Amino acid sequence: MTSTVRFSPSRASASLLLALFGAGLLVSLPAAARTTDRDQVANVTSKSFDGSQQPNGLQIFTTNVVMTQGTLKITGSKATVYTDADNSITRVVVEGNPATIHQLDDFCQPMDGHANKIDYLSTQDTAILTGNASVKQAGKGDAAGEKLTYNTANSTMKGESSEGGQVAMNFQPKPKTGTPPAKPAAAPATCPNGS
Repeated sequence: MTSTVRFSPSRASASLLLALFGAGLLVSLPAAARTTDRDQVANVTSKSFDGSQQPNGLQIFTTNVVMTQGTLKITGSKATVYTDADNSITRVVVEGNPATIHQLDDFCQPMDGHANKIDYLSTQDTAILTGNASVKQAGKGDAAGEKLTYNTANSTMKGESSEGGQVAMNFQPKPKTGTPPAKPAAAPATCPNGS
């Protein structure tokens, strides 16, 4: 079954798609999800669907769930979408073994994350990755722990692990060239692969 879900670019849905799917941004390694992704149609495919797009609704997608919007791709075995009285998304919970997220930023750099569960609360500007959580951003670093909580409003992240566990964060240094760092190039309209 394929469902095409059109979300208005309201604060909640735009934040959801930027935050949940860009949840892998590291606390001291900020980056932004592709800014044009929020203006794209959001699509969800799965083996089954239960729910409706009514105000204060609940939609449940199960088996081989794939959510896409622009360069953003989320996969899992189950996705539960909550909406408010304005039919704006207030919360999305994606579960899997693992649930995964992938997105390119405005400079075509990938961000990849996975966890047993990804829970995004748009009203709290928070994405919570739990259960073997990991986030990687090419050329910048990665974080891992039992629970990673990302604040989408201020780009901070908190890592936690259960008793006896640890959290880990790796930082990749910028290459040293002996010359001052170059100013970032303007963001390309599309990535070399056409994304």
